[in-house]
Amino acid sequence: MKKCTYCGRENPDDATHCLGCFQDDRFESQTPGKDLQDELLTVTTCAKLVEADLIASMLESNDIETFIPDQHLMQAIGFNLNTYGYVRVQVRRKDYAKAKELLSEPGATLG
Repeated sequence: MKKCTYCGRENPDDATHCLGCFQDDRFESQTPGKDLQDELLTVTTCAKLVEADLIASMLESNDIETFIPDQHLMQAIGFNLNTYGYVRVQVRRKDYAKAKELLSEPGATLG
């Protein structure tokens, strides 16, 4: 299975594009090189921008740099959530495992 770096969906090994977001060639490398350690990966998705901001704040307080690529889109068109569906929170590949661990702790996320 190949994981999409854009939306995080698992795809079959023979996929040429992600079945979730339809992006081409956005799959994680099986053997990440030194250059890929700074690549951004989606650690979680949220229904609302405020939830993504809270998660990003929690991760940044643990020295994990975050990026919310959908932030400006949701600020401009946040009233129509059904059109876009989610807000991604991304971290660097080197921090991905630590971020997932922090998010799996009880009370770490809303909901």
